[in-house]
Amino acid sequence: MKKVIFDCDNTFGLSNHDIDDGLTLLYLLGAPTLELLGVTLTFGNSDLTDVEKITQDFRQKLNLTFDYYARNQAQFLVDQVNQYPGEITLLATGALTNLAQAQTIDPAFFSKVKEIVLMGGVVKPLVVNQTLVEELNFSSDALATEKVLLSQAKLTIMNGHMTAQAFFSKNDLEIFLTKISGYLSVQSFNWFKATLESWIQWNEKQFNFKGFCNWDMTTAVYLEQPELFSAENYYLAAKQPELMVGKMRIVDTSAYLIKMPDQLTNIIEFNQLVIDRMTKGLSR
Repeated sequence: MKKVIFDCDNTFGLSNHDIDDGLTLLYLLGAPTLELLGVTLTFGNSDLTDVEKITQDFRQKLNLTFDYYARNQAQFLVDQVNQYPGEITLLATGALTNLAQAQTIDPAFFSKVKEIVLMGGVVKPLVVNQTLVEELNFSSDALATEKVLLSQAKLTIMNGHMTAQAFFSKNDLEIFLTKISGYLSVQSFNWFKATLESWIQWNEKQFNFKGFCNWDMTTAVYLEQPELFSAENYYLAAKQPELMVGKMRIVDTSAYLIKMPDQLTNIIEFNQLVIDRMTKGLSR
């Protein structure tokens, strides 16, 4: 099994805020090949105070079992990586502050990580259904992002252009809700359903489609089924001056090659896997 730490800015349940971190957490709990060692909380979708409270509520309302850290996150990362050198994959889907701080504590931190999979960044303007969208994750802490991007760790980036293809439709939601209806109390199910439906309604007003982009979920699916993504590699420039707006600079040659898929190759299979894993995560 792959050892995983999830560094995220979970806001599942906070009105008009992204839900994909929470859904990704359900996936990780339900994936038979992944061992979730812990969740380190960061900011991005909202501030850390909100993220901590929402994550506590999320765990309690859905009766989930996982450890999360809203204090001393970087120290937890360092301790775990030193306990399991070369074995831990980090999924990071918010501001990269915790990862950068871990390197401050232990300068060799990134050399001890097996792999880092990030959700964030753009290489051109990000347009979703003809609507311009601002990059969030990399721009939330540009200095920390640059440290991670240039860390020489084995790095995979699921950028905004590709992850916008991870569309979870209203029909997908209905299938998912049918599968989980017997695993939650009536109160928990109603809260969970209302949160998901509210997010779809927000997206319909914002982007004029019935569903949502399941951005962060791509990081977890990639760990289990990388064949669902194309296999492009790119060279990162040694300086990244536009990270304040989340834009990465790509060059023709460099010492630092990273993976950055351009395409999600099979959205039907992707969502079938997502629904299966989330269902298992809720039924544990």
